[in-house]
Amino acid sequence: NEELSSLGTTFGQNLLADERDWALFLDQADLAGLPEFLKSAMAEAAEMRGQKGRYAVTLSRSIYEPFSTFSERRDLREIAFRAFTMRGQNGGATDNTAVVRDMLRLRAEKAKLLGYASYAALKLDDTMAKTPEAVHTLLDPVWEKALEKAASDQIELQRLAAFSSAFSQTGSSSVC
Repeated sequence: NEELSSLGTTFGQNLLADERDWALFLDQADLAGLPEFLKSAMAEAAEMRGQKGRYAVTLSRSIYEPFSTFSERRDLREIAFRAFTMRGQNGGATDNTAVVRDMLRLRAEKAKLLGYASYAALKLDDTMAKTPEAVHTLLDPVWEKALEKAASDQIELQRLAAFSSAFSQTGSSSVC
């Protein structure tokens, strides 16, 4: 338990380090759609990183989330999204791959020592579901429907993205 706890702390610290260290520096021309409160926070973040007069997208949720919501620059949103989702997976000192591997190994060992087939079985034993099989019985039918809905949503989002791109290039809503 102690080693698992230590690994959990390391995992979180690695995520925080990646959040703290990553920044995408922008200029005024890159700020279309951003509200003033966000521009101000980004300017302050850039100045704190020695980039006075510029704007920094960071991976702190207070900047990343509103930037992802309001920025009209899909290319910049994608760069920030990829950095955010890769926290703790970039190689080097803050990479969590080995940490996760060790956590999984220790959880499996703990479950086996306590007489369970898996860590999932251990965690579910004192819950309403009781077993991993019961969870699968509940979720598997939902999973298929969720995949169908996700595929449908993806098509619609791609259509909207194409329309939005065409609209911004022509300035006309007649593009369909």
